[in-house]
Amino acid sequence: MKLEAFHLQSKVLFSLNGVQRLLEVGLILFSSLAVFMLLALISFDPADPSWSQTGYQQQVNNYAGRGGAFVADLLLFSFGWIAYLLPFFVALMGYLLFKRFKDLLSLDYLILGSRVFGLILTLCAATAISSMNFNDIYYFSSGGVLGDMISSSLLPYFNFIGTSLLLLCAFATGLTLLTGISWLTVADYLGAGCFYLFTRLLELPQRFSGKAPANPVFNETATAELPQPKAKKAQRNNLEATEPAWSAAADEDDLEPQFSWPPAAEPEPKRKEPLPIRPLDERTEARAFYSVDSLADDQLSFSAVDDPNESVHIGRTLRELEEQEELHPLLRYPEDEAVVVEEDDSEEVAHSLEELPSLALLDRPDKATNPIDPADLERVSRLVEAKLLDFNVEAKVVGVHPGPVVTRFELDLAPGVKVSKITGLAKDLARSLSAISVRVVEVIPGKSFIGLELPNQHREIVRLSEVIGDEVFNESKSALTMVLGKDIAGKSVVADLAKMPHLLVAGTTGSGKSVGVNVMICSLLYKSTPDDVRFIMIDPKMLELSIYEGIPHLLTEVVTDMKDAANALRWCVGEMERRYKLMSAMGVRNLKGYNAKIKEAIADGQPLKDPLWKPSDDMRDSAPYLEKLPAIVVVIDEFADMMMIVGKKVEELIARIAQKARAAGIHLVLATQRPSVDVITGLIKANIPTRIAFQVSSKIDSRTILDQQGAESLLGQGDMLYLPPGSGVPTRVHGAFVDDHEVHAVVADWKRRGKPQYLPEILSGETTEENLLPGEVLEGEEGEADPLYDQAVAFVIESRRASVSGVQRKFRIGYNRAARLVEQMEHSGLVSPPGHNGNREVLVPNRGG
Repeated sequence: MKLEAFHLQSKVLFSLNGVQRLLEVGLILFSSLAVFMLLALISFDPADPSWSQTGYQQQVNNYAGRGGAFVADLLLFSFGWIAYLLPFFVALMGYLLFKRFKDLLSLDYLILGSRVFGLILTLCAATAISSMNFNDIYYFSSGGVLGDMISSSLLPYFNFIGTSLLLLCAFATGLTLLTGISWLTVADYLGAGCFYLFTRLLELPQRFSGKAPANPVFNETATAELPQPKAKKAQRNNLEATEPAWSAAADEDDLEPQFSWPPAAEPEPKRKEPLPIRPLDERTEARAFYSVDSLADDQLSFSAVDDPNESVHIGRTLRELEEQEELHPLLRYPEDEAVVVEEDDSEEVAHSLEELPSLALLDRPDKATNPIDPADLERVSRLVEAKLLDFNVEAKVVGVHPGPVVTRFELDLAPGVKVSKITGLAKDLARSLSAISVRVVEVIPGKSFIGLELPNQHREIVRLSEVIGDEVFNESKSALTMVLGKDIAGKSVVADLAKMPHLLVAGTTGSGKSVGVNVMICSLLYKSTPDDVRFIMIDPKMLELSIYEGIPHLLTEVVTDMKDAANALRWCVGEMERRYKLMSAMGVRNLKGYNAKIKEAIADGQPLKDPLWKPSDDMRDSAPYLEKLPAIVVVIDEFADMMMIVGKKVEELIARIAQKARAAGIHLVLATQRPSVDVITGLIKANIPTRIAFQVSSKIDSRTILDQQGAESLLGQGDMLYLPPGSGVPTRVHGAFVDDHEVHAVVADWKRRGKPQYLPEILSGETTEENLLPGEVLEGEEGEADPLYDQAVAFVIESRRASVSGVQRKFRIGYNRAARLVEQMEHSGLVSPPGHNGNREVLVPNRGG
């Protein structure tokens, strides 16, 4: 045991790679130089032999010896008193070089030049100010020779006051260019401090006298006792009750105390954008790093993917959104509605349905536990180049995009190298690099490079709360905004179902398809109320979507019987036709324009009546008033099973909805685990251009879904290719994850607020003229609808042969029409059902013969 512990400690002790060793050596050198300069300066003796004079004594009193005396003399001669600040500046440079080496490499040339110019300007202004205002040090000028030159050049032209103003302006400008400090922010802090001190001074007489202050503006107790609205008071109490739970949870995860909820008036930092790409080659264009202005404030990390405190930043975002209740009403505490119980029950339910769930119902994002080392990225980049060279392919890695699950290496191919050659080497590269799979991105929009996507050694989990808390989701105004996940750069990816307008999701079992559908549904529940979006859920497996039973968004109970599923789709066709007639009568083009016109009419006090109402429709004496129409999202978890049971009519119903239902606000989300051509037919693909492919088993399945290969190289567990509408280039997205207990919490929150209002006619299967498919007729009218029916009956009775082929040849019609005519004769009792040999017997005698 002791030997194993020794080996383990040895591995930890000697675990630095090449880049980390150089960085630590640089830190040691800079620290030693800073200490050497500080010792030389504080122990400087004018009698020591140095740069500006020769000493009269052989013994050197400087702690750093003759070299230290020489350096100290040179620094004091050049900069005066400012020389004592230089050791600390050298130490800071070593600290930044060690902690933020990758940030310094990605500095933009313009920013780097401005910082160098700021350093020179600050140093010149500081030495000149020191030369004009402080006493000399030993036999040196207080500002050194540099300060004397600048001050003596300016004083004859601007006098003392003018020169001082110019130098102070130069010093402030240089300090801003060097460090990024904002003097306006400094003035704000100084003003706030003065105001706070002034208010406290005003309160001192009242505190000593024991009386309450006369001015209620500075009386916190009196302000707290003012009458407040019930909802506000309940929310404030709920906030106080919720705070310890979050603080305790933060302590358990060893997070920083930023997760505790601050007062509402305290400003919070905005969420930082994901890190930009760090180029690995000088030919790539340098890019600015987002946190260059605050290098010294960040934690030490060799991660090229995420800051180790990323979860803390996300927590700040969640907290910030929780406080902005007026701008983002979706972020509420789950107990708010339960606290306000003094109002009427009906008003409470109506009010609660207008609010959206709280982010507290979802799990917080995980901390990054396995950051990627830049040295590893450099090593893999060189390895990729070497392996490609083994296959006689010359390429250069010019950029790396690390993500939560995969890392994309951008390759610049040598002239004459075809992209198809790299694509054909995907499996060989995966074997050579010891990777599960390698995906080749042949076209990167806006770049002349190709992409090579390799899986990370440790993949991160993208939580649903992380994407919902992102400003990309919150700033979207569409009620049909759905969460997908994060792309390879770590940016949140959301999609608007209204623009798709239908979505096809396909992937093998275990690829994350069901979790992805749950994420989409939950994100819609976080974005829209029952007045905005209603659902029809069809779940042949009776497991995936039954969890949503009872939420107020449902138009009908979750459909598990496939016969009822066909009726539900038929109802959607009828509803689509009814909405089109309404919009046509009102002169609008889509559902958005219809709802805007209804809202405008209600606001003017002149609500519109239903133009399609007929007195025979119901018992009312007049037409009912029109109301807002919600969008309808039809979610089918496994439509391959439904097509197998119900038959070809389902495909026709889906195709009809997909063709026309966009303007009517009816949208389809179709999911299947069998991506074959008999399920994802050409008719469905032609009307559903937006598709998501999870991991599939073969290139054929990938082409069936996306019309191109690539899905067979995915990693599973939520890894997907998203083909947006109007684009032929799929985007790789790492799907967000939502656990079962999170879904249960969101569903329970909605069920607590209100009950669903089901429409029984959805599953009743009533057939009307509006929802008939092409070629269909109402029941009992099929025989009379065909003009050849009477002639066919006469022919069959006369010939005594009830065969489909005979009717087909006699009247020169198609097989399907002839078969329908014979089947109608059977239904009317004119002929018998087919026997074992397929022959039918004519049951009606021939009266003419």
